[in-house]
Amino acid sequence: MLLDYFSMEISEDGRLESLPWLLDKYIPDMDNLPNFVLRLATEVDWETEQVCFETLSRQCSEFYKYRPSTEQIEVQSAADRDDETDESVQMEHQQDATSSCDRPQGWKWVVEHVLFPAFRTVLIPPKKFMEDSTIIEVANLPDLYKVFERC
Repeated sequence: MLLDYFSMEISEDGRLESLPWLLDKYIPDMDNLPNFVLRLATEVDWETEQVCFETLSRQCSEFYKYRPSTEQIEVQSAADRDDETDESVQMEHQQDATSSCDRPQGWKWVVEHVLFPAFRTVLIPPKKFMEDSTIIEVANLPDLYKVFERC
């Protein structure tokens, strides 16, 4: 079941041999792998199929969610600890925080290069979402072309 639905394999002697591959170009923080394995053993109900899917999915989402790197956390905590009012020091901390977010695998990069392309190709929302405004259409490219052709 794990291999079929989650592309996850556990060997006979209890070793995790493969992880689920949720999105192209996104690799979760491997520092959290020990917690993931621990939670697979303690938090997933392996007895009931429906509950197993739900709890396993929840643990996979916990493992794959984006967390700031330790460098980003250190920069933020250093900025929080500084009670200096020198503007140059504050500007330096802001630049460090911004540059760490803009480098590859920062949250902005993940949103732009991983999530949005996945939404475009994989997400097929139910028609009900359009009717109850859960998802709204912001722009329609063919209609925009028609408008700008007139100009």
